[in-house]
Amino acid sequence: MLRTRNLPAYRDLLMLFTRYGRKDFHLKLSPEELVNASEQDAQIEPDVKARAEAFATALKELGPTYVKFGQLLSTRPDVVPREYIDALEQLQDAIEPFSFAEVETIIEEELGVRLSKAFQTFESVPLAAASLGQAHFAVLRDGREVVVKVQRPGVREQVKHDLEVFSEIAATIEEHSDVGRKMNLVATIDQVRLTMTNELNYLQEARNTDLLRESLKEFKRIYVPAVLHDLSSARVLTTELIRGRKVSKLTPLMLIDHDFAELATVLIQAYLKQICVDGFWHSDPHPGNVFIREEQLVLLDFGMTSRITQEMQDEIIKLLLALSANNGVEVAECCVRMSEVLEKFDVTRFHREISTLISAFHDANMKQVNTGQVLFQIIALANSNELKSPPELAMLAKTLLNLDSITRKLDPDFDPQQTIRDYAQKLMSQKLQQKFDPQNFYPALLDLNQLVLDLPHRSREILDLTAGGKLTIGVKLTQAEQFLSGIHKIANRITVGLVIAALLVASSLMMRAPSTWRLFGYPAIAVAGYLLAAIAAVYLIVSILLKDRRDQERASIR
Repeated sequence: MLRTRNLPAYRDLLMLFTRYGRKDFHLKLSPEELVNASEQDAQIEPDVKARAEAFATALKELGPTYVKFGQLLSTRPDVVPREYIDALEQLQDAIEPFSFAEVETIIEEELGVRLSKAFQTFESVPLAAASLGQAHFAVLRDGREVVVKVQRPGVREQVKHDLEVFSEIAATIEEHSDVGRKMNLVATIDQVRLTMTNELNYLQEARNTDLLRESLKEFKRIYVPAVLHDLSSARVLTTELIRGRKVSKLTPLMLIDHDFAELATVLIQAYLKQICVDGFWHSDPHPGNVFIREEQLVLLDFGMTSRITQEMQDEIIKLLLALSANNGVEVAECCVRMSEVLEKFDVTRFHREISTLISAFHDANMKQVNTGQVLFQIIALANSNELKSPPELAMLAKTLLNLDSITRKLDPDFDPQQTIRDYAQKLMSQKLQQKFDPQNFYPALLDLNQLVLDLPHRSREILDLTAGGKLTIGVKLTQAEQFLSGIHKIANRITVGLVIAALLVASSLMMRAPSTWRLFGYPAIAVAGYLLAAIAAVYLIVSILLKDRRDQERASIR
């Protein structure tokens, strides 16, 4: 429900999208448009670049939540044109820093120690400023070089308010729009709220870092910096300093002098392990968060992570393998199993559209297609076919989209599908080993023990009820209210038809009855009966035609 106190925020959002994005954003792409995206980009009108830059500036002025929203949009080539992506990507590095006096105050409040006591030196000019915080170089008393990330003052309250506005708008759109309902907007905003809440808690980021550091220790060519927990809090995070070069800053000459193809392969393998085995992964691996240090990849910034259940891990493995094998039917089935199926879902149509998309994906040049982009397109097709896909699937698509940009920076000819196929055997071995861990069988053994103990007693109860004729079976009908409503409508129409027939018969009989009250030369009661029957018949016919027309319009929209 919209609230009057948030009217200025609603106005800002309305102006933002009507002024900039309404003309350029596209919410749906056909498989052919996906494959030929590069050709379409060249046909966009010249002033779109100016609108894209103005849109990015407007987001920056509206605050950190909108900047984060813009950064997420920059990973959606299925929604925004290339010009918008270029402008929004600049938001990563174009945020104004806050004052050093505020930095000092926050650190001393959070750590309970003076800045000069905790650090030998502390640079006042930040290394980088982002939407939620900024990072400073410092040297500890023992000589270790570290990076100290400090949260922006008041950012938690502002993000909380902005997300409240987004939730209200999403709930309103979903309540009054089939498109909003299919896109699962409320669940998507809830996922964003959870993600940003974790990002604003640096203690949670520290725990994420430790978990991923342990998870990725088997990959010797991937490094995760250590957290200094004694100098970290909910608003301050201190980690070891890593010197290297951002993947986004690699030059063509460096690509010639170094072969980074193996690093690209290792990176994909590491993320497959995180997603499909651990069910916990770093979901913001954009090129600015990945460094190269002496033939080793260094991952940074673990505020944004995602979690999925073991059942969903299994489905994602099947989905990725089906994508690699050009098996559109299996991709569609995986989507159905992971999603909430709505009333009007057409399985045949969905299989056909997904198969068309996957075939176009495989027929295209691999340099023109991105796996994450294809997954976003699969989600769009699911939503348009009465399937509510889980928000975690969109986070997976975003992760794969970012990974693709990194691997193509490392190796322009890299084929992630080949890596998935080659790594599949090891991936399945790890999953089977995980599933057959003895610890996983302990709950099942306890349930089996309880079943054995309860079985004689339950069997005796069933036999006694059966012998006494008291055994009842309950059946629950799904969508019973809609079914009964339809039955009532049919019954009402039959009743009106019977009343019309009765009026016609009665009026015909009254025509022969003598009467002093006459109308048009006939008995008035008979004429009144005919008129009532005619009015009821017209009403019944019009209501049936209008109802059938509305049903046809709804079917064509779906």
